[in-house]
Amino acid sequence: MYVSNRSLRNAFKHLLTSVSVVFIVSYFPQVFAVTSINIQTNFYNVSGTDSNSIQKSLSRNGPIGQDGKRYHALTSWKIDWKYSWVSSNINCQLSELEVSSDITYLMPKLSSKTSLSKHMYNRWNRYYLALFKHEQQHKDYAVSAAKELDLKLNDLKLQPCAQLEKNISSQAQQILDKYKRLEQDFDRRTEHGIKQGILLP
Repeated sequence: MYVSNRSLRNAFKHLLTSVSVVFIVSYFPQVFAVTSINIQTNFYNVSGTDSNSIQKSLSRNGPIGQDGKRYHALTSWKIDWKYSWVSSNINCQLSELEVSSDITYLMPKLSSKTSLSKHMYNRWNRYYLALFKHEQQHKDYAVSAAKELDLKLNDLKLQPCAQLEKNISSQAQQILDKYKRLEQDFDRRTEHGIKQGILLP
């Protein structure tokens, strides 16, 4: 039996609350597969009581993306996988597989919210809900990547052990690259959520 652990990180533009969802699937009698989705939300502080001061605080304190720019929110995720195989002569097949996706939101928290006028309070809430909805769509890419990786690896048939390990790494990289491109296209199409209604308060 061979046991291996692989981990790749993937962070994108887009508390402490955690959500954990576990899917247990048996695709073949000899393979036991687990996919877990772990979600955490963190906050950074924003201040201000009017549109101008809040915008300045968001621009000054927002998280920095991989491109070096500041954004109003950030969703980062990583996918880990761990597997075991059984061997027969020179051939191997997966016997156990664990795929996990750890997702973290970083969202703004308006510390002066209780000092806002009713009009400004409602504007902030609409903005925040639209922003969070956009970030949840980034989360969906991470969940889909983890589930697709689980399916693809379970589809690998009996093959030479060295080739099986190469195919696992290759499949994983292809899937991560695919969802990275999908996220980038998503941000381009929506202009980082502006076309979805994310308007500054």
